[in-house]
Amino acid sequence: MQRTMVAEIQEAAWRLNRLVGNLLDIARLETGHVKPKLDWCDVADLVHATLKDLEGELSGHPVSVELSPQMPLVKMDYVLMQQVLGNLLLNAAVHTPPGTPIEISAAGMPDMLVLTVADRGRGLPAEALPFVFDKFYRGPSVPAGGTGLGLAIVKGFVEAQGGRVGVETRPGGGAAFPVRVPLSKAPPVSEAT
Repeated sequence: MQRTMVAEIQEAAWRLNRLVGNLLDIARLETGHVKPKLDWCDVADLVHATLKDLEGELSGHPVSVELSPQMPLVKMDYVLMQQVLGNLLLNAAVHTPPGTPIEISAAGMPDMLVLTVADRGRGLPAEALPFVFDKFYRGPSVPAGGTGLGLAIVKGFVEAQGGRVGVETRPGGGAAFPVRVPLSKAPPVSEAT
């Protein structure tokens, strides 16, 4: 009984902390105080570090990762992109039944990185697609508990880095959220003497 109460308190504290963080992030975006610190980042490191941070929240979902070989370093704000990826993964976990797979893929196109989080849940109705990145928007028949800020934060953080994010309905069910970030010419590698 006592362990159950402690677990419920910890869960409530985590949700409250996340809510306060989301509100602060939205305030920073709206006031123009999000200034990305762009630096060369390893996409594989970003994906694996984010998955490690969300191990508990994603434990009910098998997660597959497909990174294209020869993935270039990408100039982006690692902290903002980790929050972008984290919000997309949490969104997929919350809006799909337990056991539903979540897929992460990343590929370097000629001028951009495309990082996608996809699921095999119910997907989104066509009429919801234009609104999913709006503040406080919660889709029809969405379970209680969310604030509708996670995807708005994703959009703001991606756009602050010169990128864009979209949403697609997947054939066979589910949704995909491709994040596109511009690629810069990779820094020269210095040779050890």
